[in-house]
Amino acid sequence: MLVTALTRISKTKTRVEIDYDKTLVLSDKDMAAYDIRENEEIPDAVWEELLAKLCREALIKSGTLLSDTDLSEEMLRRKLLRAGYPEEAAFQAAEKMKEAGYVNDRRTAENYIRYHLQDRSRLRIRMDLRERGIGQDVIDAAFAVLEEEADASPEENELEQIRRLLKKRGVDPHSADSKTLLKTMAFLVRKGYPAELVRKALS
Repeated sequence: MLVTALTRISKTKTRVEIDYDKTLVLSDKDMAAYDIRENEEIPDAVWEELLAKLCREALIKSGTLLSDTDLSEEMLRRKLLRAGYPEEAAFQAAEKMKEAGYVNDRRTAENYIRYHLQDRSRLRIRMDLRERGIGQDVIDAAFAVLEEEADASPEENELEQIRRLLKKRGVDPHSADSKTLLKTMAFLVRKGYPAELVRKALS
């Protein structure tokens, strides 16, 4: 494995590029301990030892990240990658956290939906969850459970949200001119509310 570039990113850390396509961030201590030098090869045995160390550190970092917030498996991997861990370490740590029950996409989806069901459209929530790397089947199952528990139907809930937004924007459907109504409709549709429901709220 050839070290193709070294980039200083802080007083104590360096971004290491390997074989032009793999990147990781190492401390000065690790750089010295594993003798990482630009344009020089990393012996396989040294790489395996370094990777094992980074995997252990990624697991510890995962515990810290998950103590602050509930993350999907994909979001945890992304955070580890942004922190400078190589893909192998990020994927392994996320998988172990999943196996141990600390990462659970279904639980994460349900918690997110429960928190935002009163202030975001279902479409917006679905988009948010997909951006977090949660699969469609998991999202559907989480919605099914929580909508069964809800006092109002999804449509009634979204209609009430639209009414609150209209009040917040100071738009009275009975007195607003057509230009204001069209602008407001476009705003609500962008928020993820179905056009038919928006028309109903404005009528």
